Amino acid sequence: MQPYPIIPTLPWKQWAAPAVPCLPPLGKRATCLLALLILPLCGWSAPASAQQAAATTTNTSAAQTAPAFLEVPKPGPLNLPPIPEKFVHPGLFNSMEELQFIKKKIAAGEEPWKSAFEQMKNSKWAELNYKPKPHDTVSSGILGKGGSGVPDMTADGEAAYTQALMWIFTDNEQYAQNAVNILNAWSILRNQGGANWYLQASWSGAGFAEAAELVKSTYPKWKPEDIAKFSDMLNKAFLPLLHNQMAYGNREFSTIYAMMAIGVFNDDRGAFYEGLSHFVSYLPCYIYLKEDGPTPKIANYWLSSPSDDELAKMDAGLFPDVKQSWIYTDQTTFTREIKHKLGNDQGGLEKPTIDRLWNSAPPEAFVDGLCCETFRDLGHSEMSLSSIGHVCELARHQGIDLYTPNSKKITAFLELNAFLRVGVPVPPCFYRVVPTGIGSTWEVGYNHYHNRKGIDLPYTRMVLDKVVRPCSKKPYSLAGWWPFIKIDLLGVRANQVAGFPGWETLTHGDLDAK
Repeated sequence: MQPYPIIPTLPWKQWAAPAVPCLPPLGKRATCLLALLILPLCGWSAPASAQQAAATTTNTSAAQTAPAFLEVPKPGPLNLPPIPEKFVHPGLFNSMEELQFIKKKIAAGEEPWKSAFEQMKNSKWAELNYKPKPHDTVSSGILGKGGSGVPDMTADGEAAYTQALMWIFTDNEQYAQNAVNILNAWSILRNQGGANWYLQASWSGAGFAEAAELVKSTYPKWKPEDIAKFSDMLNKAFLPLLHNQMAYGNREFSTIYAMMAIGVFNDDRGAFYEGLSHFVSYLPCYIYLKEDGPTPKIANYWLSSPSDDELAKMDAGLFPDVKQSWIYTDQTTFTREIKHKLGNDQGGLEKPTIDRLWNSAPPEAFVDGLCCETFRDLGHSEMSLSSIGHVCELARHQGIDLYTPNSKKITAFLELNAFLRVGVPVPPCFYRVVPTGIGSTWEVGYNHYHNRKGIDLPYTRMVLDKVVRPCSKKPYSLAGWWPFIKIDLLGVRANQVAGFPGWETLTHGDLDAK
């Protein structure tokens, strides 16, 4: 890889920012208190409405020209690519050819694979004596509080995927058997609820499907009857929660990936198709480019979502009685969740405003790569980035190119988020952006657009060099986002990888480097 440029090469370099005092890393409470004291002095606390009022009358940005309520447009043709009649296996995050390539790099002791593998090997999810803790019912609270069974489901999903990778890279059959034990144990799951009901289902459903796809494709000792029980569990405990959800931002992209991943594992073309249709319709509305015009594209993906009968035709022969499948499951069984609008984004999507959809981003912040959640915080923006990368990789392995038609938007998204991460002076309109924890999800987009396609992504490269790659050489931490925030001469940024592991440096770091 070529060295990244010292001087920014993107249009944002024209914006100037006042210097930020150099301060040592601080703890969570101290950082928050200090932010409350000094950020108003830097203009961070100015509400978006005040900033919009101060904008000149000649500014024709998206936020100024938009009406208070925007009309949700009628859907046009999506021009979806053909859905495979038969899926490729393994065909989610990595192909078998890619996994064998990584295995050879690990054996040769080459970086970044060597350090990333050692990090995974030394994590708690790769323990040879790992024991699952299954539940038949789980309930999620907000930020992991007030629920039951979800922490066990999350940990076991991560462990199943980690153990499957360890089996493939080491040929130690104990890892394969551990993964099988986890997946078999969770076949008893039947009910999910609580504050994060469908969102938790999307996170864990994708993880379980990734693990199961690897094991089913590489370990013939996973018994067919056990595979059938696990597949049935996905049909009953996950897909009914994900089907026909109206979700916003990272929640929608997580739901999309889970449906497509389960669809591939279960050879369920209907689940795959619903996720794909939502992705093709929603992504152009989530990331802004100036070429979109003065008003961002308005989401309407639920209006073009395939009907239940359409999905049933695609899944003809997959179920003994399709009317008893996930497609026709009555979601009124989730009465409490729906009544209290837990995770419900329907109102904001059906009656959109620019402030609501774009988290009160100021007019001058509508530049190439801004996403709906940039002004929520960078962490949630990058959760979308993670799911977008997973969807594009999955589709690629199934012969569908989602990268090329979305190239401008995804690369601009990568570079703007990275620009806000690496500590170069940022324009005043971005002072309110909250960094929160940074994930390792940059590897997937960088590998495709830079390594495969030769597109220069200097700021994404800087994030990889400054944070993601160095952190792959440290013990993996599950600490929350806020302890990783520090204020220094380079601005407010994260200095540690946070969140749950996807091992993307191992699976996609320099995967296609020339």
